[in-house]
Amino acid sequence: MSTRPPTIFISAAEASGDEHASNLMRAIHRRAPDVRFVGVAGEKMAAAGCEVLADMTRKASMLLGPVFQLGYYIRLLRRLRRQIRELRPDLHIPVDSPALNWHLASAARQAGAPVFYYIAPQVWAWAPWRVRKLARLTDRVACILPFEQRYLRDRGVDATYVGHPLFDTLPDRGDPLPDLADAWAEGTWRIALLPGSRPGEIKAHTPALLAAAKRIGRRWPKATCTITARAARCAEAVRDACRDEPIDIAVGRTREVLADAHFAVAVSGTVTLEAAHFGVPMVIVYRANRTAYRLLGRLLLRTPHLALPNILAGRRVVPELMPWNGNRREVTEMVMEVLDDVGWLFEAREALLALSAPLRVEPPATASDNAAKLALEMLGR
Repeated sequence: MSTRPPTIFISAAEASGDEHASNLMRAIHRRAPDVRFVGVAGEKMAAAGCEVLADMTRKASMLLGPVFQLGYYIRLLRRLRRQIRELRPDLHIPVDSPALNWHLASAARQAGAPVFYYIAPQVWAWAPWRVRKLARLTDRVACILPFEQRYLRDRGVDATYVGHPLFDTLPDRGDPLPDLADAWAEGTWRIALLPGSRPGEIKAHTPALLAAAKRIGRRWPKATCTITARAARCAEAVRDACRDEPIDIAVGRTREVLADAHFAVAVSGTVTLEAAHFGVPMVIVYRANRTAYRLLGRLLLRTPHLALPNILAGRRVVPELMPWNGNRREVTEMVMEVLDDVGWLFEAREALLALSAPLRVEPPATASDNAAKLALEMLGR
């Protein structure tokens, strides 16, 4: 009889996936302390007890970024496939990031491991024919957006909605929320600038955020703009991008800044759902290679919106500049346009609060707990 502990190979490639996977690991360990985790992990997964074979969180990219890093991915995937064969895990949990995880799920199945996909790939948003691949490569899928369960089940995927793990850790909103009417009338805006969590994102977007802050400061001298950084290394990337220009940087306090903000300029990603939770109207941007988008993006995308709040609402609740080509004026003009419209600000706030409410699981349950139960069922625990 084997005495080795149950082994889960877990893989996440982005900062948000690293955080959600770490919370899932802790939820599993609360129920099964002997489970061993090995995989592709960032700092938070490592802190939760994962044996790290590779860290991709610093190289992660959105939209068509992986196309330009093929050499790196090919070398990494060869090594990880070999390590999965040698490890022979009892379960593979890929977390989001299909560019990496499709390949690892295939390798895990070839090694005899069942696959429990946590945070379903957004096959409904682009290249929807990928759903057949998802069904083929997985035994079970945990999805975090309410409409995904029915969409995936109707297409042959064993999917279960578990709630959005971001909302496991978000604090309650303040009451009352920051006063939009006073900020608009008196120019006392508190504005959050959210440049992303990856060095490449920060470098690509920070100049435009600073340009918007300067324009706001000229129009409303009493306004305060704060740029956020998830961690110290993100703050360094922000400082490098700022080139000694004066700006208030809040390190590790994104949620605190959002809770106090009237408005945000945000790089597309999970942080836009955090802003939605706090009822913060925003403009969402994401820089992408326009040529690559014209060649591939238009053929693959199957949703009229790319920003998460707009996808969930099924309409354009907030402006999104995606893909954005780096024109700073385009961002500043959009920001000034919406800040001038106090009626839109109130409408956007109400819409954001409404679309974010269903994402939180009723306590004391959490999305991580729900997903942990499904994973342990697959381990027979």
